[in-house]
Amino acid sequence: METLLEIIDRISFLASMPAIGGLLIALGILLLAKRWPLQVTGVAILYFFVGLLHTRVIRPEVALIKALIGWLICLTLYITGRHLDERRGDNEAAPEPAPTRRWLPPLADDTPLRLIVLLVAFVVAYAISTYLPLPQVAAHVGMACYLLAVAGLLLAGMSEDAIQVGMGLLVFLAGFDLFFGALEPSLAVAGLLGAAGFFITLAVTFMAVTHAVSGEEG
Repeated sequence: METLLEIIDRISFLASMPAIGGLLIALGILLLAKRWPLQVTGVAILYFFVGLLHTRVIRPEVALIKALIGWLICLTLYITGRHLDERRGDNEAAPEPAPTRRWLPPLADDTPLRLIVLLVAFVVAYAISTYLPLPQVAAHVGMACYLLAVAGLLLAGMSEDAIQVGMGLLVFLAGFDLFFGALEPSLAVAGLLGAAGFFITLAVTFMAVTHAVSGEEG
């Protein structure tokens, strides 16, 4: 039976431009999806491809730890979303989906604008990585860092929900972690950045639950 490190070695060929495509798919899910389960799925996919890109700059076992930390963050967001849905379900019935779009997943109301935002983030990341490449990383890794940073800030700025803002900050932190991991590939730094992600997740969870409780009291 293959170990996890052997599996990572077998799929390491994806840690190049295919990983950039995977990041675009994950960011598209985050920007376009209206329901939190799809958004959490997008974050989980994003952490998978970020973990693959980490294998280009740090040891595979450290990259695996970073991916596991990201999936634990996704689990925390999933539990928070379920809890909020249960609280809302006690007060009101869930709205029925529009009959004309039953075959589609629930999309954001401003989907065309969000598609433009995703395209702009990709173009900006490509332009910056071309004219201002990051040191000590490959070209595609630098582009991924810029893409995550730009898309994370745009996602946090466009969102009003606390969980979505937190997801944007986590995306930005993933881009920073990918670059800083190449500069300082130590377990201590990996632990500190992982702890920062957990602190952001806990803060977002606290804000979302507090807002829900205050809304019920109001």
